[in-house]
Formats: sequence, C-alpha cells, structure tokens
Amino acid sequence: MAAASSSSSSSSMRLLLLCLLGFCVALSHQQSTDSCRFSRLNTVADLVPFDTRSFRCIAAWKDEDFVLRYKNTAPSEWSFVLSAPDKGSYVAVGFSGKGLMVGSSAVVGWAPHGKGTVKQYYLGGKSQDEVSPNKGLLKLVKNKAVVVSHSDRLYLAFQISTDYPQPHLIYSVGPENNLPDSDGVLPVHRNMYSHAFNYTSGIAYKTADSLDAGFPRQRQHGLLAMMGWGVLLPIGMITARYFRQLEPYWFYSHMAIQAIGYILGLAAVVLGFRINPAGLNNIDIHRALGVAILVMASLQVLAILARPDKTSKVRRYWNWYHHNIGRAAILLAIGNVFLGLTIAQEVNAYIVSYGVFAAVWVLAVAAFEMKRCYADDD
Repeated sequence: MAAASSSSSSSSMRLLLLCLLGFCVALSHQQSTDSCRFSRLNTVADLVPFDTRSFRCIAAWKDEDFVLRYKNTAPSEWSFVLSAPDKGSYVAVGFSGKGLMVGSSAVVGWAPHGKGTVKQYYLGGKSQDEVSPNKGLLKLVKNKAVVVSHSDRLYLAFQISTDYPQPHLIYSVGPENNLPDSDGVLPVHRNMYSHAFNYTSGIAYKTADSLDAGFPRQRQHGLLAMMGWGVLLPIGMITARYFRQLEPYWFYSHMAIQAIGYILGLAAVVLGFRINPAGLNNIDIHRALGVAILVMASLQVLAILARPDKTSKVRRYWNWYHHNIGRAAILLAIGNVFLGLTIAQEVNAYIVSYGVFAAVWVLAVAAFEMKRCYADDD
C-alpha cells in the first residue's frame, strides 16, 4: 500500500510539473503576443508620445501577427500604432491610393538594443535603390513618431496630418536579425501584405485593386481616360483642322479617331464610378470634370448626326458650336488627365510620358497655326 501511494504521489507530482510547464509556456506565449481582444498597448502607453485610449483595433496581418490601432484624434489628424513581433528586423506600414507598393509612402521602424528609429520612405520602384529614406508624401506630425520594443514586440506609433488616410494599407517585415544600415537602406522585405481599408467601418478586405494585382482598376480607368480623352481627341482635332486638303480622307480619319476616343473615354467614366473614392483628395473635382467632358463629347456626337449642309444658312452657327465645344472638351480633358495622375499618385513614368505628349501636341498646334497665318497672308 505504501509503495502504491508513493507511486501515485510521484505521478501526481509529474503531472503537476507538466501542467506548470505548460502554463509557463502558455504564459510566455501570451506575454509575447498582442490582440484586439487582449490588448497589451497599455504596457507601453507611457512611451508613446500621444494618448492611445479608445483606439480602434484590427488584426491587420494574421500570418505575421500584425495588429493595427488607429483613431481620428483631431481635425485633419490621424494616429496609428502598429504592433508586431520583434524579430530583429524592421516593420512597415505603407499608404497607397491604388493598392500598389510602387508609388506609396511608408512609415518604417526598428529598434536594435531598445533604441528605436522611425523613418518615412517613398517607394519609387521595386529595386532597393528606388526605396528612398526620409522621403514620401505623408505629412508626419513632428516629434510624434516612435518605435518601442517591449516583451518581444515592436510598437510603431505615429501621427499623420490628413483629412482621410489613403484607402489601401501595405505591410512588410524585414528579414530576421537583419536591420537597415546607418544610412537607412532597407534590406529586401521578407514578406508583405496589403488590403483595402475603410477607416469609418473598420473593415479590411482584399480587392482586385490590391498589391497582388499588377493592373488595378484605378490604372485601367486612368489609361482608358488618357488614351480616349487625352490622346485620341487632340489628335483627331489636328486631323480635322490642319489636313483638310486631303479630301475626303481627313474626314473619315477624324470620324474614326474621335469615335474610338469617345468609346474609350466612355468606358473610363463608367469604370471611374466603380472605384472606391475613400482617401483620394480632389476626387469630386476630377469626377465633375470627367462628367463635363463626357457631356461635351456626347453633344459632339449628336452634332454630327444633325450636321446641316454646307450651303445651309445655319452651317456657320453649327461650325462655331462644333469647333468651340470640341476645343473646350480637349482642354478640360488634358487638364483632368494630369489631375487624375496626381490624385492617384501615379509613378513618374506615366506623368512624364503624358507631359511629353501634351507638350508635343501644343507645339504642333502652334506650328500649324503659324503655317495657316502665313498661308492666309500669301
């Protein structure tokens, strides 16, 4: 009986030790994790340079245990705290209007030996030398950005001045135990993730416009509008005004070019109304101009159908209407293309390319007008 009692006691002790060990492991895991349900933000609240109470919380990136907290803390001011495991690497959150890493601005933080560094980066391309430190389009509030290392987690806190942050968030994490150098050059990220985000509802969702989509809806809209309204319509105008000696080919060329331009432009307008406007500045102005251009282009189509004969007395009024409405539509289209590229924060290649086209078009029109003036003098 004594032997049986001793054996039972020994088994109980082993079970108790295993339970204690399991509890310790679970407790250690809990101490190194963070969640919206069991928040550990209060443990570093004194180290963050702004009040973090009543922040909204989302599980931003479950695979890497990223937790994002945010709040509209003042008019035109938003505060963020990104929590992530500290694996001797940097953590980053980027803001994008179209869900692509290229063209976005990111806040990046790392904390070697507890000493935190926070920098803003502009992601001008996919190569390492195109990721520029201390640059970007975010208006970070001065002295309000810190990164804190506590209990094996990093807390990246910052504030930005904006009426509404851009609607796509991009997260990345650096390779383990590999920090940026003294100049802030980032090692290539180990992993990345993005989602669209509604700050009002707190709902994050993957969309076709996210990071994995190489040709998002915004870019489809932009290219259709650029080619339809911004390129083909101006070229069609040149064909009609300066090549009338090529009768009747100028007329058929003009009609074909303008018809294709109208169809592409119409498709761009339809696609534009399917884009989420949250976080995009001046989007209402851009849309209003787009609708105005569509209306004027539609009036041009109707004018062709009601074109009077050349011998008609009202032909001169029709010409005045057709020519001036067309010119106004083209000028508005060129301006709206540039506005759209600015709103989308498109990569410089698109802006420069269209800028070159617009400059060449203006020079060509000026040269043709001078030629017409000299011809009339003769």
